[in-house]
This record gives sequence, C-alpha cells and structure tokens, in this order.
Amino acid sequence: MRVELLCTGDELVTGLITDTNSPWFEARLFELGVKVERILLVGDVRPDITHALLEVASRADVVLVSGGLGPTSDDFTLECAAAAAGVPLVEHPQVVEWLRARYAKLTIPLTPAVFRMARVPQGAEVVQNPMGSAPMVLLRLGRCQLFFVPGVPREYRALAEGEVLPRIRAALERDPERVYRAFRLLRTVGIPESQLDAKVSGLVARHPRVVFGFRTHAPENHLKLMATAPTQAEADSALAAAEAASREVLGTAIFGADDEEYAPALAKLLTRTGGTLSTAESCTGGLIAQQLTAVSGASNFFIGGAVTYSEKMKMAWAGVSPELLARHTAVSRETAIAMAEGVRVAVGTTHGISVTGYAGPTGGTAEDPVGTVYCALASEGRSTVCGRYSISGDRDRVRLFAASYALELLRQRLLAEPSSP
Repeated sequence: MRVELLCTGDELVTGLITDTNSPWFEARLFELGVKVERILLVGDVRPDITHALLEVASRADVVLVSGGLGPTSDDFTLECAAAAAGVPLVEHPQVVEWLRARYAKLTIPLTPAVFRMARVPQGAEVVQNPMGSAPMVLLRLGRCQLFFVPGVPREYRALAEGEVLPRIRAALERDPERVYRAFRLLRTVGIPESQLDAKVSGLVARHPRVVFGFRTHAPENHLKLMATAPTQAEADSALAAAEAASREVLGTAIFGADDEEYAPALAKLLTRTGGTLSTAESCTGGLIAQQLTAVSGASNFFIGGAVTYSEKMKMAWAGVSPELLARHTAVSRETAIAMAEGVRVAVGTTHGISVTGYAGPTGGTAEDPVGTVYCALASEGRSTVCGRYSISGDRDRVRLFAASYALELLRQRLLAEPSSP
C-alpha cells in the first residue's frame, strides 16, 4: 500500500507554522507497518491544489489531505477536489444538520459562511468531526482513496485516529500482497554520525531484511533499523537479531530506544544506584539543571544546582579558592575539578557535576579558544574525572554539547556501579 500526505495552506509554505501533523501521522501509520512515501505541501492556490490532488492520486493508494476545510474564503480544498474529480460541489444535508446542532450547543450565531463547510464533492462520503465543525470527507479518484481532514491538530488527530487509521488497517488486512515491517530507533551519544555508520557497516550484509539508517538530533545520533518481511513474526525476528548485533557493537554509547529520552534514562540510572546529584554550571547557565528537572520526580535524585557564572559565584557557591582562580583562570581543568568537588561537598550529594568554558562568540585564549569546555564529575569515594572538549558551532551549540558531555561523564560512571538494594 502506497500512502502519501498532501498538506495545504499558505501558512505551511511561508514559514508561519510548522507541520506537526505529518510526523505524528507517519509514526502512527508505521505502527501498522506502512511507510509514508511522500509528503507534499501546497499553498492556497486553486490550480496548484487541483493539480496536486491529481498528481498524488495517480501514484498512491491512499492520500491524507489536510487543511482548507473551514468557513473562510481561503478554505477551498474541497472545491479543488470536486474539480479534480469532475463533479459539482453540493451542499450535504447531513453536514448542515451537524453544523446547526453544533452551533446551537455552542450558542454561536450561524452565518452563511458556516455552511461553506457543508459543501462537498458530489458522491463523497462524510464523517462527523468529534472535535470541530468541518467534517471529514472521503472521495475516490481512480484507484486512490482520499481522506480530507481539517488541519487543526486536535481535529486532525481525532479523525486520523478514529477514522482514517482503522480504515487503512482494514484495507491492509484484505491485501494479499501486504508486507510487514518492524522498526527500532537506537539513540546514541558521543559517536559522530560518520563513526556510527562505520561501526555498524559490517552488520548490513549479515541482516539483509533490515535497512540501516541514520539521523542526527544534536547532541545525539540515532541508528534506525527497519525490517521488512512477508509476516510480522519474520519482521520482528529480523529486527531483534539486527538490534542485538548493533547493541553489541555500540555498547554503552546507546542510552535508549525509540521514544526514550536522555534525561529520563539518566534519571533511571541515578534512581537504580540510589545516587543524588548537584551541579555547578558556568557557560551552560543552568541548562543541565533544566534538562534534569524536566523529568517528573527529579527531586528524588537532583538536589540542586548553582549557576556559578562569575568568579565571585564560583568562590561563594562552589568553594573554589581565589588562589586557584588566580593561578589557573576560571576556564581550566583545575577550576572545573574544584567546582565539581566543591558543590558536591556543599550540598552533600553522591555526585557533583561542573562545566566551565568559552561558549563564544567572544572570549577564549590561545590555549583555550572559543568552544573549549571543561566538564568534571566528582563522586563520593571515587576519583574526580575531568574532560576537555573542543566544540565547534555557535553559542547555543557549544552550550548544548557541553551539557551533554558533562551528563555523559555521570552516565558512564553510573553504568559501572552496582544497583542499590
């Protein structure tokens, strides 16, 4: 089954809003083993929409069309659908009833424009919208089944979840040539995309039913594994074998799979080991604390953090001595170590993390240019470790990767520790 998406609206092609509907639908559709083949964005131009409808219908078995179903003058997607099908646009009596009932319930006056939403291509099927006014409209163009839904995300998702996906599922069950797919996303940190590719390249020939793909989502790099087979059991088995082989090659660089994010994965490790954490951040300005406290229940392991941006705060809150700062400067291995050890002792936590560096675009020295960052980890009963990192890019990128490097020092140490009883 070939599925394509057609999204209409000037706001999508002028940068006013981002299409969030398509990624959501792609993920839900892939759960059925179907991959979206193409997504087409078209502005509010009648000939362009009509041409796009004919184009996608000539290629696809199913097309989900979104946007342009409302009551305003720039909502003319169904006019274009009627033109593409060569049929008139007619007022559907059932939709008129739905509109009258909805507007009466909302105590909103009915205007002539409202009934624009009741005009559909002759012969089309309509489905009531549980979250809004404009109905879903079903229309066939040749062999292609088109679903027209509003672009408003909550309406789009309600109709896609309740009506579109079940119909696609039923069609798949009737398809004798159906293929089955299984997918896994392995999330890594600390490995550049090219190195990630090199590490798993030897696995490709050993797993012919699996496609190995890659995605960068800074500071992470992801390995995409997609298995295709004539049965779901075979697809699942092929995926499991490829995943096991990938995990063996990549080891602890993998922190999670599918929708598991870094901070929650780290939180699980801290909880498992019974550890607590405090932070002293300079160039990251509290970014580490922000990421950790986004996790529900963070107070169980994250005791607190200090943004020790100035030398005065490094001395007052992280216990860095003025002599050390005078000798080594605020951006140095020695200062990072003192910050991590100082904040851990001051707060009384199992672990202390620190970051100091030059995020740019100004600052830096000949020895430590812009992009140089020192991250340190102090742990109770363990030697303090510190890394020096050279990060390219703008200020935001330097800060993002600095926070990642600091947290990764902790994650790798936690992976080597026994679980708390």
